[in-house]
Amino acid sequence: MQEKLFSFQKINRLKSKKSFQIVYSKGRSVVDGMSVFYILPQQGTDIKIGLAVGKKLGCAVVRNHVKRLMREVFRKHKLELKEGQHIVWVARRKLTKADIKTYERVFFRLAKRAGLLKE
Repeated sequence: MQEKLFSFQKINRLKSKKSFQIVYSKGRSVVDGMSVFYILPQQGTDIKIGLAVGKKLGCAVVRNHVKRLMREVFRKHKLELKEGQHIVWVARRKLTKADIKTYERVFFRLAKRAGLLKE
């Protein structure tokens, strides 16, 4: 049971282009120098996240590395977020050169500004 709490399961993923577009158009955004959160409150108890890293940030190796680090930060800290949220986390260029601690700082800074953290 403990492993399932900290895993990144299919129910936690936003995958389709349509679901990303819904969060972009109907949700609100919280901006940082290193990344952007788009948040859309939903019915239900799952927290879903979509990760977006544009081609301008680097080759496929760099983009996949950035997504892996973003996914890891979300996986470790998803229990600290309020339920029923759809989030799209968009990376900016500065995030490509950052370490895992910086990803965590950015994640918590944006989550706090967006009001996603539990009390």
